[in-house]
Amino acid sequence: MTSVPQYPPPPVAEPGAVSRLLAGILGVFSAALTVAGTFLPAAASSVTVNGQLQSSFSVSAWARDVETAPQSEQDLFGASHVARFGIPITVAAVVLLIGAVLVFTRARAAARILLIAGSAGLVAAVWTMGVDVSASLSFEQRTSVVVAHYTTGTGFWVMLGGAVIAVLVLALAAFGGGRWTAPWTPQPYYYPPVNDEPVIYSLTDPAPAQSWAEPPAQGELPPESEPGEEPTSPPFPPQDVQPAPGVEPPGKHRDDYDM
Repeated sequence: MTSVPQYPPPPVAEPGAVSRLLAGILGVFSAALTVAGTFLPAAASSVTVNGQLQSSFSVSAWARDVETAPQSEQDLFGASHVARFGIPITVAAVVLLIGAVLVFTRARAAARILLIAGSAGLVAAVWTMGVDVSASLSFEQRTSVVVAHYTTGTGFWVMLGGAVIAVLVLALAAFGGGRWTAPWTPQPYYYPPVNDEPVIYSLTDPAPAQSWAEPPAQGELPPESEPGEEPTSPPFPPQDVQPAPGVEPPGKHRDDYDM
């Protein structure tokens, strides 16, 4: 009798695969968003005296953009520069981006280290720039003569959003699941016993010889076995069959006993 084929169970999902892929995807977005924010105004200020605009400028992570200012202020701005927070932010973003790319390769240990280092450095750099922007807001002044207005710019909020995503990347890389250091190896499973001995099979080993018949191809019928030759003589000599009590023997009629 042909046994029914038993197929192995499907392989389980790799431990930590979801968190690893999310960390890689979010790492790319965080790095790109934060670097883009460094080129946008992080803070802006304007000074009005007696209702007339005296100076107006914005500051990014790289430079100062002066719109209107007295000549003395323009000379001062030309001889100085702002704190270039774009340098540490860009360095941290590059490290984070390299780690995010390595997530999709087999260098998972290096990817995890770079993701943690890059995301932590990016959060620290954005936080430091946020402290500087917060300090500039303290110069807000409103009097009957002078109105000095300071506000945050678009670049600050863009970088803050990238830093929030970097915090998620840091959490996923540090605490988000199992197998970062080495590629996942599937667990072996068991085939039906062959010769009363269980067969252990792993996805990395060749499959053992099957002990069941292969089903015929679709549309083809299995070949019929040819009938064997009938024996020319019975396998045993004929025997006399004695009738049971009360049963007439074959070939005789009840009337034969009356004659």
